[in-house]
Amino acid sequence: MQLSARVPTLALSTALAALILPPAPLAADTDGAGFAVELSPPERFSALRVDTRVFGRTAEPASAYVRGCEGHVLPEAAGAVFEVTERLDRLAFTAAGDGVVGLVLGTPDGLYRCARGDGANLASTQLADAEPGRYQVWVAGEEGAMLDARLIAADGALSALELFGLDVAALDSPREGHFVFTATAESGRQVLTGAGTLFPESSMRPLNTDYCPGYSRLDAPDAVLTLDASERRFSIFAMSPRDLTIAVVAPDGRVSCNDDTFGLHPAVTFENAAPGDYHIFVGAFSQGGSAQYELFASQGGPAFVEVEFDADTAPRYGRAVLDPGLGGGAQLLATAPVVSRDPFASLPIGGYCPGYTGADAPDMVLTLDAPQDQFSLMAMSPTDLVMAVRLPDGSWECNDDSFGLHPGITMNGAPAGEYMIFVGTYGQGRSGEFNLFASIGGQNWQDAQGAQATEQLNVNAPPAVGSVDFGPQTPADPRIVFDIMRSNEEAFGMGPECAGYITTSRPDIVVNAQPGLPQMMIYMVSQADGTLVVVGPDGRLHCNDDFEGLHPGLVFQSPEPGEYAVFAGTYGGQGGVATLGVTENDPQWVLDREP
Repeated sequence: MQLSARVPTLALSTALAALILPPAPLAADTDGAGFAVELSPPERFSALRVDTRVFGRTAEPASAYVRGCEGHVLPEAAGAVFEVTERLDRLAFTAAGDGVVGLVLGTPDGLYRCARGDGANLASTQLADAEPGRYQVWVAGEEGAMLDARLIAADGALSALELFGLDVAALDSPREGHFVFTATAESGRQVLTGAGTLFPESSMRPLNTDYCPGYSRLDAPDAVLTLDASERRFSIFAMSPRDLTIAVVAPDGRVSCNDDTFGLHPAVTFENAAPGDYHIFVGAFSQGGSAQYELFASQGGPAFVEVEFDADTAPRYGRAVLDPGLGGGAQLLATAPVVSRDPFASLPIGGYCPGYTGADAPDMVLTLDAPQDQFSLMAMSPTDLVMAVRLPDGSWECNDDSFGLHPGITMNGAPAGEYMIFVGTYGQGRSGEFNLFASIGGQNWQDAQGAQATEQLNVNAPPAVGSVDFGPQTPADPRIVFDIMRSNEEAFGMGPECAGYITTSRPDIVVNAQPGLPQMMIYMVSQADGTLVVVGPDGRLHCNDDFEGLHPGLVFQSPEPGEYAVFAGTYGGQGGVATLGVTENDPQWVLDREP
């Protein structure tokens, strides 16, 4: 077997390893001795590591190799042999397993050294500037003991924590104390310690090899927090002038780690948290030195900013009730100035929620008189918005970008009750107005855009050109010749397929659709590249730019009777001569009057 700094570890698939190594201990049914390579996924944090297993019955006193060495080793021929092909800055051998009391290492120069065990089934020895050659290792146990131990060659000695994981029962008493969780959304955050001392000594990565940065003292937790009852969501977080990290061991033994949640401040949030003890380790991202830290717990998300949340606070812009007859449309709840003063993280949201809002009061409270299988909230503005909602059961939802830079939240199985809505911006101190919408079912951005656009369009103003009736009995398809006015008012962004420039102060033409039409098409041919924006009798917005070449057209299946306000425009805003037509089936894509 060869160890080389250029080959960090022997690594094959777990499935292949299972074929080579049976799950039962190798020495369980034999008195023979042996040496086997363990094939497993590579260790993420080790530059050089080879895992092996040695097994057999101890027979020879370790003192035969090194005077005073304790225990008995496997037969001489059963020593594990490692061939080093290049000089290594550091080489260590670690033995671990039931009954391990030490190990003997033979080096290429013919000398032997002895390493005593730590009393907890682990022994290791480490060499600096290890020369190329053959290294042989014998694991020691009590006389006549049947050993089945792991023997690991690596670029550093391994601790029991790295090999066996954290033994919570063996930890010393918590340095800052034992606490019972009492935080609520109304009471705010719970202070566990206001002046804890950091001990950034040992790497925290063995706590969770997937990700656990930083350094701490791992002989004892910094604090233990007990949940007397399950919590749907709660958080543990720390603050300090120094860059902190945090690790929390849940009652089921799983370890959650975090580095930066709010600036350089770490937090861990638990969903559906079980009752029991949560062991907390606070560390620093870099090793050495010291500092003071504050440690907190909160219901929901981490309350890094102390803003007292009062669920009874009156909403900033009023209350609304979800319209049960809304269908799939969008209900405009409010048009109001956005407040972007406090971090969303100051609310007990539970989980990542960027941006800033007015945390002292919700912007709007929406009431559901009856449960809904699904309903959605949407907010729109030229400003980059963020939205958070507190549900009647006290849980929270947050969204930043659902449709472009507009936030939207969909709630499934939504209970009846009050929904407290906070609207804010991604950047602090941003200004502007937002429109807040609700829809039954999924997020209906088309209708929301239409509702927002119709706020800009003066649909009820007298049309500039005139009105036309169209129905099943209309003798000839209407065709109206008119001049599109020059404009710099954008239709871009009003809704899907909205483009160009229109005059928003009044429609150009109103088409009065009669009952009984199976289909109706409104189309336009213009001197310039034309565009159409139409608001139907239901208030919905419809847009088209290029239906036939550069000519726009809109088809309405079984159109609702009533007035269709037509805002005609051009893509570049230059205006020009146009012909607007209305038909059931056969549009005529010709301009009736030349310029």
